[in-house]
Amino acid sequence: MHAFDIQLLVDLSYVVMALLILLLAKLTLGFLTPYDTDDELTGNDNPAFGISLLGYYLGVLIVFLGAIYQDPSLSEGEDVVLDHFLVDLGVDMIWALSAVIMLNVARFVLDRVVLRGFSVRDEILRDRNTGMGAVEFGTYVSAGLIVAGAISGEGGEGGVAAGLITTISFLGLGLFCLLVFALGYQRLVRYDLLAELEADNPAAGVAYGGNLIAVGIVLMRGSAGTFTTWAEHLERFAFYAVMGLFLVVVARRVIDGAFLTGRTLQQEIAEDRNVNAGYLEGGLLIGLAAVVALAT
Repeated sequence: MHAFDIQLLVDLSYVVMALLILLLAKLTLGFLTPYDTDDELTGNDNPAFGISLLGYYLGVLIVFLGAIYQDPSLSEGEDVVLDHFLVDLGVDMIWALSAVIMLNVARFVLDRVVLRGFSVRDEILRDRNTGMGAVEFGTYVSAGLIVAGAISGEGGEGGVAAGLITTISFLGLGLFCLLVFALGYQRLVRYDLLAELEADNPAAGVAYGGNLIAVGIVLMRGSAGTFTTWAEHLERFAFYAVMGLFLVVVARRVIDGAFLTGRTLQQEIAEDRNVNAGYLEGGLLIGLAAVVALAT
């Protein structure tokens, strides 16, 4: 079989598998939640739920991309691809399906630990709180980025068991750092984040969700790639964890005071509920995080 035909078969197989995983993700969400997802999207026309659901699906696809990143390419030879294609496809499916569970667990933990004191589900379903939907969007995408980084590349020497240990270790480190940031975010802003979210402030939710995604991008870079040694990989992860902290503490303060005349983004978010300010803060931090991830 020609190399081009093999590549086309591989690409089409992954597209089909991605669609199947999205369908399974939808069924899993329906099983884990007491409400009808289709009814919320089309019957109730709930924009908050739509934003949250989109983040969920994107998180699943991001993890899927992390899984297929470690597959052999055609440059390694036609025989290698043919021999390992079905095995790789099965392994990637297992990782992607595991991601569905991990994303739901990550969302549950962040909801219970960070967004404590009120019901996130009620805010999204009953109050149609788009700010809370944006937070859930950021939670799903950032968790997906961290999982994708942990499972990308090869596990190094030691076989499957060693690779699984390194994956779980860096997954745990990444999610722990994300949780620490999510808890510490309140200290970085001059307004009461939980009060603003509960008061249906969409600007606060958009800014917070963007910050979560920015941190997820940097943490993904810290754990992504083929495992070499524990010392080297931990050193790299620590470097990017510090870079993520620098980004959200220093860069966001510069953004907050430099991109508006006479007002800060935080004032626009908390006092005027200006969703444009939330987009600006979150979007610029995501862009800077991408620069950190790609340029270092």
